[in-house]
Formats: sequence, C-alpha cells, structure tokens
Amino acid sequence: MGIFGKKDEKQPDFSNLRGGSSTTAPATSTPSAVATAERTYTVVEGDTLSGIAKRHYGAASQWKRIYDANRDVIDDPDLIYPGQNLRIPE
Repeated sequence: MGIFGKKDEKQPDFSNLRGGSSTTAPATSTPSAVATAERTYTVVEGDTLSGIAKRHYGAASQWKRIYDANRDVIDDPDLIYPGQNLRIPE
C-alpha cells in the first residue's frame, strides 16, 4: 500500500525528457509563420543607424536592415532618439 492507502502504482518516468518548448498552434507552412531570431538594442545619445549596423553586422552599409525592421518605430532613418528600443534582425 502507498502513503495514501492506495495500491502502489508505477510512476511515470520523465528522466529521458529534454528541455524545450511546444505549442498547440496549428502547423503552417507560410513563410511569415517562420520565426526569425532578433536581438534588441536601446539607442544611446550619439547613435546612428549606420553606427549600430557597424557594431552588430560589421558593415555600416547594413543600416537599412535595421531601419526596415523598425519602420513602426522610426519615421526618418536620420532621426533616432536615445531610449528607443530597436529590433536588430539576425
């Protein structure tokens, strides 16, 4: 007998499970459903999109990647402000 007066039953063995995540969302094959890795960056005084691109991509000419990913936050690529949180696509 077990500790609560019930017959001992074999307990499930979860020792072979690995960490990760799952979803109950339906599978889809549309390209927009594929997640892309992104980092974020908080703008500080003196930053420019080309400077941020140089730091993250190694090439200032990649500034448009950051601009395109943040068009909802940036109206003019020449005007970014300290405190803005920008997505930096991989």
